Amino acid sequence: MTFQTGVTSALGSKPAGSVLLLAPSNGLGGGIERYVQTLEWSFAHIGVGCHRLDLARAGVRSHLRMLADGRNVLRADPTRVRLVVGHRALLPVATTLARETNVHGISVLCHGSDAWGARMQVRRIIERRLMRRPDVRVVAASSFTAGCLAGDCRATILPPGLSYEWFGTLSSASTTAVADVQGIVVVTAFRLASWREKGLPQLFEALTALGCPDIRLVVCGSGEAPPDLVEVVGMHEWCTLRVGLSDRDLADQLASADLFVLATRTRPGRQASGEGFGLVLLEAQVAGTPVVVPAHGGSADAYVDGITGLSPADENVETLTQLLGSALADPGRLAWMGHRAAEWGREVFAPERYAELVANRVL
Repeated sequence: MTFQTGVTSALGSKPAGSVLLLAPSNGLGGGIERYVQTLEWSFAHIGVGCHRLDLARAGVRSHLRMLADGRNVLRADPTRVRLVVGHRALLPVATTLARETNVHGISVLCHGSDAWGARMQVRRIIERRLMRRPDVRVVAASSFTAGCLAGDCRATILPPGLSYEWFGTLSSASTTAVADVQGIVVVTAFRLASWREKGLPQLFEALTALGCPDIRLVVCGSGEAPPDLVEVVGMHEWCTLRVGLSDRDLADQLASADLFVLATRTRPGRQASGEGFGLVLLEAQVAGTPVVVPAHGGSADAYVDGITGLSPADENVETLTQLLGSALADPGRLAWMGHRAAEWGREVFAPERYAELVANRVL
């Protein structure tokens, strides 16, 4: 296996000859799926072979199937293999696979609410112990997520990134997309099953309170739209729901918006929610659209306050309403922020630079 000159692991040792990537899902959409796809692209870019295994569904049987498939892959691979785990819930599978003689370490990704959810469940306790193993490197999606993990383990930080193809699609859309909705267009996007946790009810309230007839809201999402979401959207004639967009269509929708808003609620406990980073915020900025980020969580790493986006001081609807009213009343400033957002996103998260980060912080 060939490596780029100068690519070494964060521990200073020789990098793995290949990677076995354990992914929590495939085809469900959302930030974790994009994160995993970008890792795959990065491994290919730096010349590291990667075999990906996806968890077919939740449950013990699927974990056992992943374990059996992982053993088959490892026993057929004569090289040094590093296990890269897309979600901490897959750590029991990974640490069992680590008994194979050609496995040289585990890297586990921690995203958002998986780091600050209920901490006394048996499964969580097992995961925390496994994360402290000397052969496990914990990789956090943001400084906020790393801080949430600090009581359990130390974590290096690797924010989500964009593959070369997706980066190019978003960049291209910023100069070619044309708005297909008249008036002021606000866009939000998330996995549709989580629409309440993503703050859509509060966004509805805030936009309604503004009382501006020119505002249009476009809700983009992956997965099947729950019936209660369809019902709520139908109550607002100024709202459009777009489900299952292609990458090109999503890029065009992001680029043609005046403002992108993600109002995720940050909650600990058994029903934890929150953004560890908020990859869609980066996607919107690369597409040339300024963002409003959640009040709390790890999204502070995903934008530049006052330059590429804004953040409310708290999660109150009144605060969000005031922020949106001020932002939308100044289209000239929004246009300037969108220009700066594109510059910042393309410079800081250029795919080639990101691949080097992956080599140094994951392998």
